Amino acid sequence: MRELTEKSYSLTGSNLIKIAASVFLVLGLNTNPASAQNIGHEGLETVYHIYNGGGYIGAVNESDKVEELVDAKIASAGEEFAELKLEPDASFSVITEQVFEPAVQNEEEVLAKLGEELDVQAATFALTIDGQAVAQLADRAAYDEAIRQVLLAYTSPEELEQWEAMEHSTEELPEPGEDETRITLIDIEDNVSGVTSQAAPEEVMSPEQAASLLLEDKDITVTVEKQKKVKQGIDFGTLEKEDAELLIGESKIAQEGKAGEKQVLYAIRQKDGVQTDRHTVDEKVTAEPVEEIVLNGTKEIPSVGTGSFVWPAQGGYISSKKGPRWGRQHKGIDIAQPDGFDILASDHGVVKAAGADGSFGNRVIIDHQNGYETIYAHLASIGVKVGDKVPQGTKIGVMGTTGRSTGIHLHFEISKNGAVQDPLNYISQ
Repeated sequence: MRELTEKSYSLTGSNLIKIAASVFLVLGLNTNPASAQNIGHEGLETVYHIYNGGGYIGAVNESDKVEELVDAKIASAGEEFAELKLEPDASFSVITEQVFEPAVQNEEEVLAKLGEELDVQAATFALTIDGQAVAQLADRAAYDEAIRQVLLAYTSPEELEQWEAMEHSTEELPEPGEDETRITLIDIEDNVSGVTSQAAPEEVMSPEQAASLLLEDKDITVTVEKQKKVKQGIDFGTLEKEDAELLIGESKIAQEGKAGEKQVLYAIRQKDGVQTDRHTVDEKVTAEPVEEIVLNGTKEIPSVGTGSFVWPAQGGYISSKKGPRWGRQHKGIDIAQPDGFDILASDHGVVKAAGADGSFGNRVIIDHQNGYETIYAHLASIGVKVGDKVPQGTKIGVMGTTGRSTGIHLHFEISKNGAVQDPLNYISQ
């Protein structure tokens, strides 16, 4: 009469033996098989049948020798892979048989064969995609770190830490602060999971290696959703009003415009680091814009002079008066060394001529519509054209040295009904 039971070894250098009867049951019992008692019948002795790799190795009378062999194999492999949890290959098992007359032969040969064929494996936590193992990791903690390394390829450590804290919090988090980004979702779209497994020790990867494998070779897709609050400006509007005190064509800003500010909360969606969507969740105005007010003149531009003339330059002094000069008559005055180079209409009028004129160089003639005309010569540039109405004090050009000139200055003449006048009888600084 015989009774068979199975002992499935999963050893890490200890004498832990997992015992099952007729089936492979993991009982986690600490026992010494050499002192196992006979079960149910007196006079029975135990024989240990050894299986490995799906085949029968043989039988031995003492389990201690099997345990010592397994421990030695694990210890030897542990010298190179000390950081791993090592154990016999899952196909290794020992089945006990209760017999009256044990007939074990060649026990040493059986143990030697077991020593040659038994493989030592690392207990692992396999990372799988769609149920297929793609990376072997030392344990669940290493698996979690590999997943974390994948996520860090698409977000910062601070953002990931904040998201992990939010995942474990039961309280509602406040909105992100200004210029702050907050992760609201990180998802690996592929069917990635983990399962306890075994692998050759040299096949076990570090979390960083497994993460690189997923990112570079397995083409997984990572979706990140985040919220970001930013400060944005609000453009101000412009209101134009008519002003009867300003000449037509003149404008004046009565109130400076000022941009407003608002805080905008965006929801952003990224896939593999590329933004695929962005929309506004909320916005709050923190500073209202101030409208700019512009006054536009409606007053008719005067074209008839007053008969009272003003100094036609920006400062300066009279470098030459009207009268005889160099054997000829100098019909006006020269003004040199001004504070600025703008040339101004001495009285209201209409531009009669504007352009180059021989020794005058660039010159402007203004008809004041009251018998008076003025001439402005040697200009570097002209800022008016024939027919323009020019109020008194209007800029008509820039002082220069065009034509026959000994230096930068303004030649200025006044005539009345065609008769040349001495400007100094009409103007003074």
